[in-house]
Amino acid sequence: FWLAFTRSYLKTKPHSGYELLDQWCQGGKLPNLIIQSDGSTPWWVYTSNVDGHFRNTRLASFRESVCEIHGCALEFKCACGIGFANGEPRLGWQKWNEKVQPTDACRETKLVMTDDAISSSLLLCSHCQLLPMRANVLMFHDTDENILRSISVERDRYQAWEATVEKDIETSGKRFVVLELGCGPTVPAVREESEEVVSDCAKIIQSDKSRGVKSGSVSFIRINPKHAEISLSTSEPTRMISIFSKAEAALKEIDRWIDLLI
Repeated sequence: FWLAFTRSYLKTKPHSGYELLDQWCQGGKLPNLIIQSDGSTPWWVYTSNVDGHFRNTRLASFRESVCEIHGCALEFKCACGIGFANGEPRLGWQKWNEKVQPTDACRETKLVMTDDAISSSLLLCSHCQLLPMRANVLMFHDTDENILRSISVERDRYQAWEATVEKDIETSGKRFVVLELGCGPTVPAVREESEEVVSDCAKIIQSDKSRGVKSGSVSFIRINPKHAEISLSTSEPTRMISIFSKAEAALKEIDRWIDLLI
């Protein structure tokens, strides 16, 4: 199942909108987006997609600034932890766990998928040579700590970045834009995160305003061909823009306006 999906992802190339985002960020087209001296970026990608497009080697902007909340199908890991939950054996996995003797090397095994890597129909862990590799993708009710660990690391890094953004809005008067692309209500995790971040920033701005302190601003742009509506309400006026369009077309139009304005 996952090998077939991975083959499909490897053959599918990111659309031109990804390169536009890269040009706006590290490409320098938006001059106010400046990488800090410690290497931290003023942008971050928070995505529920598992296709790994933001890991594309051509997109230098996002190599260290992406949070894939459901994992990435272009990475496979040893399945040694699939029979446990919170360190305890899962019900129904007794026979599997009796045969599994995972090592630390197994837990750290990671295979980055290429066309050559998926020539086999079954991938075995390069350390134990016993257990199959599984996609580094979070499944429903998944308890595999090998998968949860890597996703948790990305979430922690993203949340630390988000906290920095909120602090910059409060203390440095920075302007923050949430650009949401193609996120529908069927898998609402990213939509909910966008709205939560915008609400948190609006509360900071409102608090500063009530104390007579000048702070930054937050804008929210939601792009979706069918579900671009924004029902979010905040106590502080926030720029909220709905664009009913596919992501690639909308990004091209925004880029055209950028060319006219800078």
